Amino acid sequence: MSGTDLFTFNTFGKRPMKEQVTPHKLSVLILVHKYQTLRLPTILHEGLMDDSLEEIVFTENEKRDFMTTILDLLQSSDIELKELRAKLHGVVKPVVLDFFFDKLKEIHDDGLQPIMKFFHDINDLVSHDSESKPFISKYSVLGFFFRRMILAFNKLSFSQVTELWAKIKHYYELCFPNNEPEADLAKSLTDSVMSLSGTGGPLTKSCLAQSFEGLQISENTVGGFYSQKQAEYFIAQQASLLHHNESKALSPRKLQDKITVILKANKDLAEAHFLSYLNSLRVKEYCTAIHNLYHYYDRNAKISSTSTTAKDKEDLSIRYAALNVAALHFRFGHHGEAMASLIESIHKAQEVNDHVCLQHALAWLQRFGQQGVAAMAHLIEKSITRSEDLSLPYLTSLGVQVLARHNAFVFEKPASVFEYLEYSDILNCQNFLTGMIQVSYTQKSALWHLFGKSELSSMSSLLVLNLDTIESGVSDNTELSCIALCNLAEKHAERGQYQIATDLLNHAKLRFPVDCVDSHHWMKSEQQINFDRMLNNRKWNLVEQAVINLRVVAEDESNLRNAIYLCEKGEATQAFNQLQKLLEDMKDTTDGKELDFQCRVLLAMSRLYINTGNHTTAIIHVLDCISKARSHHMNYFIAIASVQLAFIQYHMKLPEQALGLLERNMLPVLTNGSIYDQARTLYCYARVQVACARHSQQDKKSALLSAVSVMNLVIELFKKVEAHHRVKDGVYYQARLYNDLGYTAERNKCAHDFKQLDQQHPTLNQMSINAF
Repeated sequence: MSGTDLFTFNTFGKRPMKEQVTPHKLSVLILVHKYQTLRLPTILHEGLMDDSLEEIVFTENEKRDFMTTILDLLQSSDIELKELRAKLHGVVKPVVLDFFFDKLKEIHDDGLQPIMKFFHDINDLVSHDSESKPFISKYSVLGFFFRRMILAFNKLSFSQVTELWAKIKHYYELCFPNNEPEADLAKSLTDSVMSLSGTGGPLTKSCLAQSFEGLQISENTVGGFYSQKQAEYFIAQQASLLHHNESKALSPRKLQDKITVILKANKDLAEAHFLSYLNSLRVKEYCTAIHNLYHYYDRNAKISSTSTTAKDKEDLSIRYAALNVAALHFRFGHHGEAMASLIESIHKAQEVNDHVCLQHALAWLQRFGQQGVAAMAHLIEKSITRSEDLSLPYLTSLGVQVLARHNAFVFEKPASVFEYLEYSDILNCQNFLTGMIQVSYTQKSALWHLFGKSELSSMSSLLVLNLDTIESGVSDNTELSCIALCNLAEKHAERGQYQIATDLLNHAKLRFPVDCVDSHHWMKSEQQINFDRMLNNRKWNLVEQAVINLRVVAEDESNLRNAIYLCEKGEATQAFNQLQKLLEDMKDTTDGKELDFQCRVLLAMSRLYINTGNHTTAIIHVLDCISKARSHHMNYFIAIASVQLAFIQYHMKLPEQALGLLERNMLPVLTNGSIYDQARTLYCYARVQVACARHSQQDKKSALLSAVSVMNLVIELFKKVEAHHRVKDGVYYQARLYNDLGYTAERNKCAHDFKQLDQQHPTLNQMSINAF
């Protein structure tokens, strides 16, 4: 003890104080004291207020608002006076605020004496007196807070009290800067001490004065002190917001600054390191994330060492540390390291028969394994059965949903897939698993899209957004909501409702800012919508920019759309090379979840051959797409590929076969397809219908009239999606129909419209003429 300075206020020592008197906490004490003083002046002890002050009446709503505000201030971290004033504005009566700021000004101007007198006064506010009832119950929330602050203040040495006053002075001046030149800090402290001692002589620089010398006040000291209770509440609050509604949490930089301040005062607070780990995941900072994760479990083991079951708790910490490290590596794409950590966790859990840990490890093993294989289905079923035996409803529901997803990528029928999801919904409702209900609806939306039912997909996304997920006053604003908003935006864009799609994306941007971990979803949707719209408008520079922007968040999608862009622009060789590379990359892919993308690549390759006039080779890719889609019940891809095959048959002089194929597959496209696909299908149907009726003159006229009516709808649909070059094609074909019918006036009108459109949107390459 000889080397310890007992008079030094060691804020960042090894054993920090549980409570510290800070300027913010003193402000809360003053605020409550003034409120009580003005509310109950007639029963206060003599000396607490002026006799001239009259009692102020507070309504029940005003009392409620004041108490909830005080509770929030007690639980939250220290804030600046300017922010405190903003919180109190409109909540506290102006007269209370006037007395509150007058007291702070008195402390600022007069020094230590008002502080010491104030703590003497509030001691009477919570102390028992036989003659009068205490104004604040010593066992209430405020009573505990007052008693802790009084005790902490009474333990302060003289130098610590002067340091506290210096901080209060700085705290006050940040909100109310002094217009006059500020006096020297050492002189003002000396004057304050002299006023207390009653002497006018100078003070000698004793050991106590030397320990105070060199005090530096920075802006960080205003909110830089956290008691353990404040820190724990802050950590729990921010962790909950990161899980349920990240946009409401502090920004990554501000949150990390707060965590740093907490750790300076509470070095062994393990939860602060875990919050820092979660914050690092938001910005995908691998080194900081794994560093904080190790620190969290190291401190957990250190805390456990004082327990009688130290060995068991240390083993528990090691098991779940390995499990979390595996999850961290998987998130960053380090699959080898993730599997090694997972195996370590499984071995540790097996040694002590920790079945709960084993079930969590098994759930992660399903993520690491290859999707769409029989061994994986057996592993998932085993996990579901074991989770039910251990009464783990969350893992049971999650396993059922994973099994449904697995079955969707193999050869199971959609009915079987949705039976599993129905069972998951029952489990979620029975166990009030709100988060899993959202996951279920999101998965249903994705599966309906895969199976070609766009309306049902949109409905499931709407259900995600309309679920009542408010818990403890915080509504869920998770990745699932962002996915649902993006899905709806894309569906509206497919219908040509670009303004609605933009509004939905803007709403997603507000709820998930750029620095949010889930923002990549709306970034991807925004660029895809921009690509489709600009491609229809033939604005090549904007199309190319959308491809470049998309490459940041989805490289494979960007490569496919770049090939489509090159094809539309007439650069057939480069488009072919890009698509051929994508096809070669897919040969080694056995993961069922890539089937959607594979079908789109095959259709794009087929369209490239069609545009270059090589219809025979195009058939191979169309039939390959139909085969893959049929084996996995992807009805929309079957329909649109069949329409494309009919278009090839039409060019190969087989209109009868093409007409039969169209009549069997038009309905799914017209009910669930995009406006652009519907217009292309109807355009193909009109041309095939006319080609089939070329032998009979009467049938031909009827077919021509029917085709004219269909082309009116086709032109209207192309206009909706701003596909002006396709509108020009439709007007040109309609002019030919009118010419065959002998309707000269209508033909001339169509010719005039075509000329105007051709001037605005000229045809730059022959591939555009042959396009499907």
